[in-house]
Amino acid sequence: MAGGTRGLRGIAAGVLLLSGCVGLGDALPLKSPSNPPQEPRVATQTSAAEAPVAQAQRDIPLVPLPSLTPPTHQAFRPPSPPPAVPAANIDIASPPAAQAATLIEDAKSTPQHSARQLLERASSRCSSLNSYIVRLTRREHLKGKGNEEEIIAFAFRKHPFSVHFKWLGKTANGREVVYVKDRFDNKIHTKVASGDAPLLPAGAKLSLSPENPLVRSASRHPITDAGVSHCVDSLIDMLNAQDRGDTREGTIAVLPPQKRPEYAQPIETIERTIPPGVEADLPRGGRRFIYFDPDSQLPLLVVTLDEKGNEVEYYRYDRLMTPANLDDDDFNPDKLWAKRPAAGGKQKAEDRR
Repeated sequence: MAGGTRGLRGIAAGVLLLSGCVGLGDALPLKSPSNPPQEPRVATQTSAAEAPVAQAQRDIPLVPLPSLTPPTHQAFRPPSPPPAVPAANIDIASPPAAQAATLIEDAKSTPQHSARQLLERASSRCSSLNSYIVRLTRREHLKGKGNEEEIIAFAFRKHPFSVHFKWLGKTANGREVVYVKDRFDNKIHTKVASGDAPLLPAGAKLSLSPENPLVRSASRHPITDAGVSHCVDSLIDMLNAQDRGDTREGTIAVLPPQKRPEYAQPIETIERTIPPGVEADLPRGGRRFIYFDPDSQLPLLVVTLDEKGNEVEYYRYDRLMTPANLDDDDFNPDKLWAKRPAAGGKQKAEDRR
């Protein structure tokens, strides 16, 4: 029975979550050699012959002489120089090409967008993401044990919420999982792979509630959290709470572009800290890194580490195809897994007529 329980946990493993200035002082007047300061005029008594000159002088305002009394105000102090602006890490002795390379590297190490800008841009993209088909690469650690890497074709439809997983790699090849919210008895329908359960042959069908303990223990996240949109929405909710001073669910911070083997260039990244006790599978807390694909601007790579820095979750979406124009038949387990006649079966049936 223990072996059967482990197998049943395996067949329900179609659940995932992509999820996750410096001011200047007042200017001082400058003295120019071409504009020397003018000496003040002093009024004097004049003769009658000098009257026209005196009249002209009276038409010019007299400038009083400076007071001989020592000034009572404090002596003038020039404004303090503005604080120095940190310069780029450039060696002035380096040739111009080397300086330009340093500037480029400095730009790469600076976040290009805030966490909110990244998430709102992704949310805008998700608003038109009504259906898609994508390849999922998944690694999960459950109950302290790492599962083998899985390669899964994942089809998603927004309304009604519908998911279809089909295992393509060596692990559980042939397994399929379908779930449509509020349809087909609101259950997760599974076509098992060889070795999923000792008592069920490959191709057998099984239906379980999303709340079934076997289903919940088969993955780190419920099937209703599957897809890109849920990841983006949940992170925006957390960021809004953080702005209000509520960090009970953790904190979100933008990082400089990060290098990842999955991408040729560093990619924009945000980090979520997970406090102890927030997630059942991370009792001592951890960190989740959300990487934004440069082409789609969506968070298509999520990696979660425990408190010791060990990987416990890896979800990567690639080969995204959208819109996929999926309809009800693409999520109907009865039609997806209907028995098809063997080759030539249709012709034989017509011959019998």
